[in-house]
Amino acid sequence: MAPRILLLTTEPLPIAGLPATGAGMRAWALAEGLRSAGFDDLQIAFAADASRGVEIALPGHVQKFERAALDDFIAEQSPDIVLFQHWGLFDSIKREIECPVAMDLAGPHLLERRLWNSLRPAEDLAQKLRALARADFVVCSGQFQRHWFLPFLVQAGHEPTPTLCPVIPFSMSPNTPPPEADRIRDRFLFAGMFLPWQDPEATLRTTLEVMDDKDRGSLLFIGGPHPAGDVSGGRFDSLLEFLKQHPRVTMEGTMSFDELSTRMANCGAAIDLMPRNAERELAFPTRTVTFLWAGLPVIHNDYDELAGPIDREKAGWIQSPDDLAGLRQRIGRLVSHHEDIDPRSANAQELVRREYNWEKTITPLADWCADPKPRAGRGELLMPVQADVKSEATASAKRTLGTVTYSPPSAVTETERGPWYLSPVVFALALPVSVALVLLFALAELVRLVIAPSPKRRRRSS
Repeated sequence: MAPRILLLTTEPLPIAGLPATGAGMRAWALAEGLRSAGFDDLQIAFAADASRGVEIALPGHVQKFERAALDDFIAEQSPDIVLFQHWGLFDSIKREIECPVAMDLAGPHLLERRLWNSLRPAEDLAQKLRALARADFVVCSGQFQRHWFLPFLVQAGHEPTPTLCPVIPFSMSPNTPPPEADRIRDRFLFAGMFLPWQDPEATLRTTLEVMDDKDRGSLLFIGGPHPAGDVSGGRFDSLLEFLKQHPRVTMEGTMSFDELSTRMANCGAAIDLMPRNAERELAFPTRTVTFLWAGLPVIHNDYDELAGPIDREKAGWIQSPDDLAGLRQRIGRLVSHHEDIDPRSANAQELVRREYNWEKTITPLADWCADPKPRAGRGELLMPVQADVKSEATASAKRTLGTVTYSPPSAVTETERGPWYLSPVVFALALPVSVALVLLFALAELVRLVIAPSPKRRRRSS
């Protein structure tokens, strides 16, 4: 009998009426992968605050939960396995989960919190380690990321075996949609949320400059703040103002996955080219795999994990984000030579069907779900940590100065200190004791000098 699985995520899921987000699509892909492996008794639930104020019809296997009542929600579902999409939810769990627990680490979320200027990095680290310690089985979305996660997992008490944290890359349905026959091949798509570690400005400005010079091509820009809030701190404001004024740009806000699929089918290629930083190096970008699935060859970074497969399979074009002259040449060629598009479009979809197909990539998680076992020592940290949490006064002051301070709600425990008013009492008592000790040592030295015989006297006596 297949186990009853409950998959939990904080993100809106890719269903009609909700904006498509990377983590939500990741959770959906894991659920669909498990279903394809025969795990039909599966419920997927997302945080109610991700759709507050939006009327949507939920499929039968989809539910919502309130974070404050997550313990009760899990108990009501009575699952055999709980699968958490990322670790941020764990501080909402106050009671021990009796059944085996799996966790998906879809990206370097701790690093992301630092990059959006979280005011409590030490508590973020402690929260992550507490969560990892409570998991029995962990997967991640890329080989690059796996090397980032392994030290945290070992510190959280997991055994450093060769099979620790297997990789399930972000994947899509094996059923790739046929691109529209009359799509506009010199229309380029950029899509994604506004995040502080992503900066497409130089790429997009260069692309539009070339289109103006050639008097050909257009850009479809789909994007907006993350549903949890604009953690970018307004860094996109100047770019958005530029794009709004440009005659070759069509701008649309975040949208559901069905709507996004319709837009992708009418474009010729996609752009996902951004400056290199620690987060971008580790990312296994959801948007890129989604573009490939839709048959959009991608102009992509030359440094992350997807660069190799895209280059090898000719599913797009690998480009250094620093080489703007090379980008100019690339865009100039593509807007004038549409015959370069179709072969790479076919290659892009073939790459997804072969390597990023959720029926194939789900195997490590499906194998564990077939025989789930609690991990020995679950909940015990190898090296306990104590967070040095900044005061709320400091947080308030930084907010006043305009610093981006978004951080998910979490339990904060400060080190207890003694009453402050005892400090002067302790000082008053210690002062005379200190003076007495100094006088005592001085008197002892004086007596030693008086009593001790001089060197000359010792020589005469000898």
